[in-house]
Amino acid sequence: MKTNNTLGNLQQLIHRLKNEDSKYARLSKSFQILYFILTFLFGVLIIIHIIEKEPLSELAGATCFLLSMLSYAFFFRKYYKDYNNVDYSQPTLMMLKKAAYRYQPFQRQTAWLIIPLLLIDAGLALNSSLGFDFIKLQLIWFGTLAFAVCIGLTIWYFRYKPLHDNAKQLIREIENV
Repeated sequence: MKTNNTLGNLQQLIHRLKNEDSKYARLSKSFQILYFILTFLFGVLIIIHIIEKEPLSELAGATCFLLSMLSYAFFFRKYYKDYNNVDYSQPTLMMLKKAAYRYQPFQRQTAWLIIPLLLIDAGLALNSSLGFDFIKLQLIWFGTLAFAVCIGLTIWYFRYKPLHDNAKQLIREIENV
């Protein structure tokens, strides 16, 4: 009887995972396009900085932004491919473990995204036209990041945590049989 219940839960979970993976793939594709457009705009901005012979700090700041936007564009390209090409025909346990990993809030593979965040911070700090002093800029930037993380974790808790927890529960049930 427990296996029938597990099978029903598995089928429901797979249906929900397919829907969320599809949504996440579309969202990733949209962000990929947005970041490639921003990369192009920062490339144009760099050319303008060079033509107008603006201070080197402005050029360096725009370059930091360009590298950051390019990093995010490739990151979302990878995410699009990952979520668009999820293989549900894999063995059940393997598919569930990959789903649980996909829907956990922090992943090892995304830790490198700290670098583009630091590049944005450097770009802001080097852009003298903003008129912020360095300490105020850091407080605003890291406060904004902390707020964004809180919002992201709240969204994860209500939208993706049930998927993650359900996958983990089914993994435990399968491994204990």
